[in-house]
Amino acid sequence: MTVVGLLVVVVATFAQERFPRLRQRRQARMQATGAVELRPATQCGGELNLGYSILTFSSGLRAAVWYPTTQAESKLTYANNLTTGAAQNAPVANCSTYPLVVFSHGFGGCGTQSVFFTEELARHGYIVVAPDHADAKCKVDEPRSGRGFGRADEPFRQPEKWTDKTYADRARDIRLVIDEMTTNREFGLRIDKFRIGGVGHSLGGYTMLGLAGGWESWRDNRIRAILLFSPYVAPFHTQNRLKAVHVPVMYQGGQRDLGITPQLRRQGGVYDESNRPKYYIELPRAGHFAWTVRSCGGTGSVSRCAETNTLVRTINEYGISFLDEYLKGQRKTLAREAGQGQNVVDYRSAP
Repeated sequence: MTVVGLLVVVVATFAQERFPRLRQRRQARMQATGAVELRPATQCGGELNLGYSILTFSSGLRAAVWYPTTQAESKLTYANNLTTGAAQNAPVANCSTYPLVVFSHGFGGCGTQSVFFTEELARHGYIVVAPDHADAKCKVDEPRSGRGFGRADEPFRQPEKWTDKTYADRARDIRLVIDEMTTNREFGLRIDKFRIGGVGHSLGGYTMLGLAGGWESWRDNRIRAILLFSPYVAPFHTQNRLKAVHVPVMYQGGQRDLGITPQLRRQGGVYDESNRPKYYIELPRAGHFAWTVRSCGGTGSVSRCAETNTLVRTINEYGISFLDEYLKGQRKTLAREAGQGQNVVDYRSAP
C-alpha cells in the first residue's frame, strides 16, 4: 500500500471513530444548555416546521398560536424560559387545510402552560390556538405574576352550585377564538371548519365539556371532539349532564391526581356515565399538574422535556392519536387497542 493510500485509511478510520463522539458530545452540550436543533426551510411534501405567533382578538383576548409552516425555524424562548425552535410570525404552510384545535388552560394557568403538547400537536398538522382567560396568572408573553390562584367563581368542592353562568366568560372566549380564527386573513383559508376540536386542562376541561353540551346554553356544534386533561367536570356529573354530550371524548387522569381522577374512573363515575365514543387513560405517578410545564422543570427546552419525561411522551402520544382519529379520520391502534402497559396504569375504551 502506498503512503497516500495508508493515509486515506487512517483518516477514514479516525473519522468513523471520532465524528460520532463529536456528535454525541455536541448533543450532550445542547441538552445541558437547553439548546434546540433548528430545522431549515422546507417544502410541502416533507416534514413541515413549527410556526408560532401571538394574536390579539377583537375583545382584547390574547392567544398563542402554533401551526405548520415551510419557513426556517429559529430559537424561541417562552416567557416560562423554556426554549424551542419555531418560525415566529411565519405564514401558514400553503399545503393543505388543517384541523383547528383550541386549548383552554387550567385555573390560574395561561395559554403557554402546556407547550410540550400544543407544539407537538401543531407538528402533527394542526393549527392550535390557546387563549389567556381572565383568570390567567401568567400570559402568553409574560411569566407568572404573584402567588396563589385567586378565588374561583364557585367553590370547587360544591359542584352542585355551578351553573351555566359559572365561568361563562371562558365559553365566550372559545367561541370568539373559533369565530375569528376561521375568518382570519392569515389562518382562515387554511383551517378546515368541519374539523375543530377542543383540549382542556382542569378548569379548561370544564370549559370544553360545557361547550360540547355539558351546559345546553353553551353548546357549540362546531366542536367535534374533546380531549380533557385531569378535567374538573364534577358539576356535569353531579347534575346529570354528561348524557347531553355527544362528541368523542378522551379523559386523561393520574395516579397521584387525588382531587379529580378518582371521580373519573370509579364505578358510576364520569367515564362510565359518558356517551360513546369515549376513552380513559391513567398515568403512573402523575399529579394534577403533570399536563403543564411543571413536567419540564430543569430540562431547559421543550424537545429535551419530551425526550426525558415518559409522562410527557405518553400524554402526547395518546392525545394526538385520539385527535387524529376523530378530527382527521385516521384510525389509530394506540388509542384504540393499546391496553395497559408500563406507561399507563389504566386504559379503557368504548369506540
